[in-house]
This record gives sequence, C-alpha cells and structure tokens, in this order.
Amino acid sequence: MSLKPTSTGWTLAFTVLLAVGLSLAPLPEKFRPLPSLRQEGSLGPKLAAIALPASLRGVKAPRPPSDTMVPDAPPTAVAEADTAANDTDPKAGPQVGEAPAVPGIGLEELSAPSLATALELEALRERMGAKHVDIELNCRKTRADGTCEEDGLAPFMKALGDLRADARRTPVRVVHLGDSLIASDYVTDVVRDRLQERFGSGGPGFLYIHRLASAGRATRAGTASTDGWKMERLVDTHWPKDRVGWTGVAFSTSGPAQSTRYSVEGAREAELFFLAQPANGSVQVAVDGKNTQRIQTRAFGSKAEAAFARLRIPEGAKTLTLTTSGKTELHGVSVESGTPGVVYDTVGLLGGMAEVYLRAQPQAFRAQLKHRKPSLVVLMVGGNEAFFLSRDRTTLDEVRSQMKELVSRVRTSVPDAACLVMSPIDAGVRTLSGELITRRHSAEVSEVFREEARAGGCAFYDTLAAMGGEGSALKWLESGLMLEDLVHPRVRGSNLLGHLFDLALQRAFARTHPPRVPGTDTTGLQNAAPSLRRTFESLARRESGAKLRVGIAQLGASHTAAHYFSDKVRDALTKRFGDAGRGFIAAGKPSSRLEGARVTRTLDGAWTVEDAKSTPGGVSGSIWGLTGIRAVGAPGASLGISFCEGCAEDKNRQGRLDLYALDAPGAAAPEITVDGEEIPPEAPPPEPLTQPTVRIRSFPVTGVAHSVQVKVPEGGGSATVLGASLEYDVPGLVYDALGLPGSTAFTARDMDAPAMDAQLTARRPDLLVFWYGTNEAELPGLDANGLRQDYAALIARMRKATGAECLVIGPTDRLQQEANGQWDEAPSLAKVLNTLPQVAKDAGCAYWSARAAMGGERSMQRWQRQPEPLGHADGVHLTPQGYAVLANAFVKDLMAAYESTKKGGEPTASAAGAP
Repeated sequence: MSLKPTSTGWTLAFTVLLAVGLSLAPLPEKFRPLPSLRQEGSLGPKLAAIALPASLRGVKAPRPPSDTMVPDAPPTAVAEADTAANDTDPKAGPQVGEAPAVPGIGLEELSAPSLATALELEALRERMGAKHVDIELNCRKTRADGTCEEDGLAPFMKALGDLRADARRTPVRVVHLGDSLIASDYVTDVVRDRLQERFGSGGPGFLYIHRLASAGRATRAGTASTDGWKMERLVDTHWPKDRVGWTGVAFSTSGPAQSTRYSVEGAREAELFFLAQPANGSVQVAVDGKNTQRIQTRAFGSKAEAAFARLRIPEGAKTLTLTTSGKTELHGVSVESGTPGVVYDTVGLLGGMAEVYLRAQPQAFRAQLKHRKPSLVVLMVGGNEAFFLSRDRTTLDEVRSQMKELVSRVRTSVPDAACLVMSPIDAGVRTLSGELITRRHSAEVSEVFREEARAGGCAFYDTLAAMGGEGSALKWLESGLMLEDLVHPRVRGSNLLGHLFDLALQRAFARTHPPRVPGTDTTGLQNAAPSLRRTFESLARRESGAKLRVGIAQLGASHTAAHYFSDKVRDALTKRFGDAGRGFIAAGKPSSRLEGARVTRTLDGAWTVEDAKSTPGGVSGSIWGLTGIRAVGAPGASLGISFCEGCAEDKNRQGRLDLYALDAPGAAAPEITVDGEEIPPEAPPPEPLTQPTVRIRSFPVTGVAHSVQVKVPEGGGSATVLGASLEYDVPGLVYDALGLPGSTAFTARDMDAPAMDAQLTARRPDLLVFWYGTNEAELPGLDANGLRQDYAALIARMRKATGAECLVIGPTDRLQQEANGQWDEAPSLAKVLNTLPQVAKDAGCAYWSARAAMGGERSMQRWQRQPEPLGHADGVHLTPQGYAVLANAFVKDLMAAYESTKKGGEPTASAAGAP
C-alpha cells in the first residue's frame, strides 16, 4: 500500500481541524481563518456553507461580473491596499428601467439627457438599497452667543448662488483630494458634469503632466513623451519631500527635451504649476504647433518653492504643448475657459490617505491651494485607513490625528473656502477559505471622520450610508457593481456614488436658494394619454406598413420660424415613418435657414413682405398666410420657391405642389410656372370679388425636385402670394413649420379666423403643435388669465376646424440683460410657465416644457457659456446646435410616450434625453 495518499489525507484532515479549531478559539479575528464560525448561529450550516458548493446547498451563486478587472500594480507598501478602479465598460451592472422623478431629491435643473441618465441611476439606487443621505452641514463660524453664523458649505453655496444670479465673473473652483476611487475620475466626473450643467462650465481645471498609472482610464492628464520623465508621488516609499503640494506628484527631467500635450478646445486660460529651483531650465509653450512663449523655471533665490506661470491661449486654439529644456520639475497645468462657471479639480492618488496628503511640503500645500482660490475643498479618503486598521498597521487614534491635521491644514491654507469630508465606502475581503465577508473598520473610520469634520468646521457626507451601509459591497459585487477586489466600484457603481453625492449637494443648495422663478416646470411629455391617442395610433399603423399620411403642423414664433428645431424633428420622424414631402413654405425673402431642407426662395422686382405682427391690417385686411406672412408684388415682379434641390432623383414619384395666394378686388391674376411649364390662367369667378379671399391652387407633379414661379403681369394691379407646399403621393409624414418671429398667441388670435382655419384645414394635420410663450414672457404687464383664455380658445377653434389633436410646447428659458450687463429673468416668465400647462389642460393637449428640457432655471445662461454655445447671445434664441439638442430631447420624449402606448401602457412623462 502506498503511504503517499494516506499521508496526504491525514495532512488535509489535520489542516481542516486546525482551521476549525483556530476559528472557534477566543483569538483576535485576524488569527481566525474562518471568522464566520464565531458568529451567532448553528455550527453545522456554517461548516456546510464552507465545505459544500452553492449548487449542492440550493443557493444561487453570485453572478460573475460582465467585465474583467485589470488591477494597477501597486508600486509601494502604501499602495498595496488600493488598486485603481479601472474598468471602462459603461454597460456593466444590472439592466434597469426608468424610475419616476421624486420631488426634492435634487433632480431639478438637469437637462433632458442628464435627467434621463439620473432616472436610470435612481432605478439602480432603489434596486441596490442605496440611500439619499443629506450632507451634514456643521458649523464653520459661530457667533459670540454660540449659535452658528455660517455652516460648513456656506462659502461654496454663496459662490454658486452668485453664479446663478450672474453676479460673479470668476469661476467657482472645487479641489477634490482622494484615493484610487477617483484616480480615473470616476465618481467625480458625474459630479463635475452635473455642477457644470447647472451652473456653467469654467473648464476642465487641474491636469497632470501624464497619467499616473498605465491601467485605468486616461483622463485628467496630458499626453507626455514618457521615456525621459521621472514621476515621483507622495504615495511612494521615497516620496518627493519638501517639493510637492496637494497636487501630490512631481514630473521631473534633466536630460533631453521632454514634452506633454493637452487638448484646450474652448479654453482661454492656462497656468503651469512647477517647482522653481536654482539652475533650473525652461519650458517652451506652443499652441497648435506654434511657439508662443518660454517659461523660465529657475528660482530667484537659493530656496526651491512652488511656482506658477500664466500661459496665453488664443481664441480657437486646439492644442497646448509644453517642451522642457534642461533641468525642470513640473506638477501640472490648469486649463480654464475664462468664463464664469464651475471648475472641478480632481487629485486621486493610488493608496491615498490623510497621512499621505500630510506628506506634502506644508508651504507648497498652502501655496498651491491658496493659488487655486477654491470655494470648496473635498477630502475623500478612508478606505486605506480602514484596510490598515484591519491589519493592525495603524490605530484609530492615528487615523483621527491625521484627519484632524489635514482638515486644519486645509482650513488654514484657504480660510475663506468651504470644506467637506467624505466617509469611506463599504468594502469586503475574502478569507482563506474564499468566503466573502464585510471588511471591518469602515464604519469606525467613518465615525472618526464625522467627528473631525464637525470639530474642524467642515461639512460631512456619509458615503457609507449612501451606498447602503455595511454589507453593501457584497451586494454590489453580486450585482456587478463592484470589482472582484471588493474595494473598488465598477463604472456603474462609481456613477451611482457620484449621482448620490451630486444630488446631496443640490439639495443643500436648494435649502438656501429658492427658485428665482416660482412654480413647477416639469420635465418630459405630460398628458400624452389620451391627448395623443389617435396620433400615436396612426403612427403605429404607418410603422406597421399601412399606406397612410400623418400630418403635423407646428405653429409658433421665432423658434419655429428659424426651422432649425423643426428640421431636426422632421428628419427624425420621417426616417422612422416615411417622408411624404417638405410641406408648407411661406413666401418671402431668400433665407439661409432653409438651405438645410434644400429649399430656396427668390424675390425679383418690387416686393413688399408684410407680417401680421408689424403690419396688422393693411390693404388686405387681416388675412395672412399660415405663418402670418404675405408677399405683395408690384407689376413686373416675380417670386420663386424651389423644393428639394439636389435630392436624389426619383422620376416616377407622383406628388402635388400647392400654391397659396390671396385674391382681392382689383388684384392682378399672376402668371404661374411650375417646373418651367406655364400654367394656364384660371377662369374668372362668376361674380366679381368684393373682399379678399384665400385661393389654393393644386398642381400634379412627377419627380422629387420641384419649383414654382409667380410673376405679376405688367400694366395691372399687385398680386399677393402666401406660400407653397410640396407633398408626395407616398405613405409617410409631413411636418409643417409655421412660425412668425416675434409673434404671440395673441398675434395668431387676431388673424382672420376663417382664412387661417381654411388654410390650416387644407394642410390636413393630425396633430397641431403650438409653440408660443417665449415672447409673452417679455411682456411686463402680461394678463395671465387673458393668456389662458385666449390661447385655449385659439387652440379649440383650430382643433374644431381641423379635427386634429394638440400638443403645447412651453417657452425656452428667457433672460434679459440689464443696463449693468447682468442677466435677469424675463419679467413675465413665471406667469407663462405657470399658465401654459393650464392652457394645455383646458384645451385637451399634451404639454412639453422646452425650458425644463434645457435644464430649467438659468439654463439659457449655461447654454450661452458652453464651449460650443447652445444659447444665443441675445438670451432669447438658441444657436443651430442648441435647437438640434432641444429637438433631440423633444423627439425622444415624444417617441418614449409613443412606445409606451404601443406596449399598452400609459405614456411615460420622464425625459428620454438627447444624445
């Protein structure tokens, strides 16, 4: 008999007995191989749980994550506790649907795209048992009687309030110091994006010379030639003493020239952080490949110190390149837009702890932080402290002392800034047996941080409680939100943490800054059922192959007249439901706004283009075209409208071109040419005209591109043209844009009702979209009750004439600039925002708020200040890019409601967002 198997068996048996014995013995937990055996409960099930696989115990095994962890190699003893959360799969994690927006949780003022993402994260939060936790404000300044004069976030909230009120001309900066949880800018990217969306973007902020680790997401850094750079970090065993501040990393070179490159699109200001020391070299600055300046980095005295140099970035620049010459040490570059907004600096050190940031040279720490002039400093460490506590490599007293000192250093360096301490998140560990258990000490560190934040006058955010408390890391792992190291969240988990922190900040802001425009401005499509039932049924039939036409007519002011919004909506809908033609085009002057739809207009000779707003009445009474415009031509003048120029030819396509004109006593009978062919004149009416009458002439056409020419004969009277339309005899959708700049619902009310209704009926709309309100918001003495009654009556009248359903679009955000240059809300914006939902309800229409889709309060200001502006400089209109973003949001909300009804449910009111 062989002794080898027998001895191996005895060895295994003895090892198991020893492990069980040690686990049950009254020893410190770190010496027990199986800690769970000492917990309350029967011993048998615990042994079975360890010895038997989950399948034999009837337990569902945890779902393996959908992506793979590629950990950073920890460079030092400090960093062994902390590897970067570097997965980049945005789809990791459970699939979730939308959750309803809950008032008061902080979702206000998000644009449609951000709100859609936020609602998905809300659904994920509910699924995971995560919580909305308010920030503990604490007190940074007390009065003589002991009451609090200023809470821990007051300077930051005041700065944000000044941005909101357009009373601040400098950026609001946040410096966020942390560990590997934010090393790849996860968590903080969500917070930065949301703050910049609500309050405007001041640019990317502080960036390193090069990425700190080879793994993880490449962000918050330039792209450097790495061979000649020496990188030294505060987390290293031999860290750069007496040289580095809170930026935490030194990039030095003394050999051949080294370079780093940054993208600076939209930026106008940059600043180099470096160490000035004797015998230092210089840095050549180049913008878009052209040298612009040289920075000398040598110190004037004998002592090395933190230094800064402004870099010139001309408007329109795309890249910034820094090239060293001689011995230099660089710490980073800040890049900003030069406009008011939020700048959110992120410094995440692998293995970062309070003790690590205290390694920074105190004078450099103070100089760098003071130079950034932050309104808020965030301290986000604690995970590594908890790890070292679990290994008895530190004590709670040491953790407390280090956080106390770090808080003190921040408060002393920037006494006018707010500060906020965040607790560590939950984490887990694997025992020798492979059992997953919650890591100890996270709650203890959290409580220490809470106490030190309160004592130091800083606010406190309990990230551990927001995550779901102790044990939540194991749940997150099972759901694919945590990496296998049980320490770092995956992308989806990090986004959830950022989402919760952002909403906590927003709730804190809302407590002291009530809305500037009172009232409720709800995001998403409201009252879609039953208001749009027949329209959605027709779209569903068309999508299923039915040969039918779906007509939509949008009436409004300049947002409609610009065509940018309606063109995008038309393109999206016709791609899905078929293109049945361009629809109606008003007579008028040539316009570049029509080029996108391949439509051109011409006017030759003496034409007068009149509109219902600036020329009420006139020779033809109050009869106007569908857009409130008419073109009056003198003898010998000619007018042309061409459709689909340059479109792909289809010689067999049949269609109809309609000409809308005004017959009046004494008017000339125009000469009409369609596609170059003269049209015989109509027979005169049996009785002479006694009053102006709208006349619509229809001409069959073949092909895709068509044109109509109207000439006023010599020697007679004038002729009035209202417009023309083109439709094809194919199944699909027609979307008319009928807008008059500067008009209001009152303008449409005052136009001749029979003439307007007759033209509108000829367009055969299934859905009428009304977009008035932006100009009403400008009227100082607006009668809200009068608007409600007249607007609802106008809609009711047009619905009766056409049999169409209706949808009311609310105004965009509208600002007006005061004499001192400061922007303020339009005087009647609140009245309009509160009245139009009632108008829609009274008239039986669906309602969609354009302002809410933009992001609500002061969204126009933020859209104006985007690197590629979305809001026009006048505070009223949007840029073409802005109209495109808004149109995408509208279409997605409309289609979300449509899809919901197709499935037999109620249309969703939540914003689907724009790409």
